Amino acid sequence: MGTVSPLLLAMVLSLLSVLQAESLPLTPASSNKLLGSWYILRWAGDMPVPEKKKTHPLPAFRFIKNNINKLEFRMNIKKSAGCFLYKLPLDEFEAVGIFHVWNGHFIVMQFLPGRDHAIAYYQGKMDNTVYKMTMLMGRSRDENSDTVRLFEIFVEQMGLENTSIINPPLADNCELTRNP
Repeated sequence: MGTVSPLLLAMVLSLLSVLQAESLPLTPASSNKLLGSWYILRWAGDMPVPEKKKTHPLPAFRFIKNNINKLEFRMNIKKSAGCFLYKLPLDEFEAVGIFHVWNGHFIVMQFLPGRDHAIAYYQGKMDNTVYKMTMLMGRSRDENSDTVRLFEIFVEQMGLENTSIINPPLADNCELTRNP
């Protein structure tokens, strides 16, 4: 993974301790348990996303092990010019459920009971502003009231507004012209 500054390490470990201290039944997600297809059921955040893009349909995504055996987020995104594959490699941190995404940015992923739903959480600093973003993801589009309720509690505990929760429609699947 390379070197991580002590300040970033402290931020990630403090985020993990906050998540573990809360009363929500969350279990850290290892990369092997995340493999497969997922859907974004809800998301919330305070990042500057244009209003019209907040409710934009989102496609399913998948976690795979890439050719160097690292977890990788993959999503086929439909644009006017065709279908494009978005890839984001994730380095598993020393603590289970924490993934280094790019220089100084980490994502925490934890399962809800049953492991068919999980919560991903990002908190980072960009342009001297701290932003937070979280999503409820499921192995299918099926959701239940308990899962949504736990996500709403999580959103509040992370200091985000419950009214900022977005329920995105599912985007049509697009097929790549060649397999990556």
